[in-house]
Amino acid sequence: MKGFLNNGFLKILYLKKMSKSPLILALPRGRVLEKILPLLDHSEFDLVDSPTKNRKILLDTKSPDLKIIIVRGWDVPTYVLAGAAHIGVVGKDILVEKYSKDYFEIADLDVAHCRLSLAGPQDLDRKLTRLKIATKYPNFSKNYLSTQGVQAETIYLNGAIEIAPSLGLSDAIIDLVDTGSTLRENGLVELEVIKQVSSRLIVNKAALKTNGIMIDNLKTILTLKHK
Repeated sequence: MKGFLNNGFLKILYLKKMSKSPLILALPRGRVLEKILPLLDHSEFDLVDSPTKNRKILLDTKSPDLKIIIVRGWDVPTYVLAGAAHIGVVGKDILVEKYSKDYFEIADLDVAHCRLSLAGPQDLDRKLTRLKIATKYPNFSKNYLSTQGVQAETIYLNGAIEIAPSLGLSDAIIDLVDTGSTLRENGLVELEVIKQVSSRLIVNKAALKTNGIMIDNLKTILTLKHK
């Protein structure tokens, strides 16, 4: 009983601390960041620190209640799950690969559109029930292809995925596609669009309980310009 009370007391202290600390928003580097920052312009959450002119990790905004950290896109869910960041922007492709019930996806920000596709040589036999797939989405790829009756052997690659079939490393690939020009330059065609991808807003469950109003305000600012 004593231990239970202590644990309950510690939980209350933790939640109170979270409610008083600045909210931390994790943003991914690169083209998504270039799309998101203008959405914060002229709002209470506009950046004070320039992400290109200093080496600060935690950047200040006009609001003392919000700070921004800029990290690799693949690391955003990790920061949010651990509570190191309370809210984050991340591509849907990463979410389907690193799926977790421990955060909420609360908005489609309708930016950074592309698609997650199966691609390979034009003459690939689509009736094959076994395929070697090069991808940086091994979990998603295996699960998806199993629903299509295909047993997949996945080969994890983090870059230069399009070259894998021509080198005999794989039969096909599952990767993000935007214009499709990189596929064509490497002798591949888009065989199937599996999922449309855009950037999403995710939030730590505990933060939603303690900072719900502020998170809703931030969500409104990030989605309002699309309405």
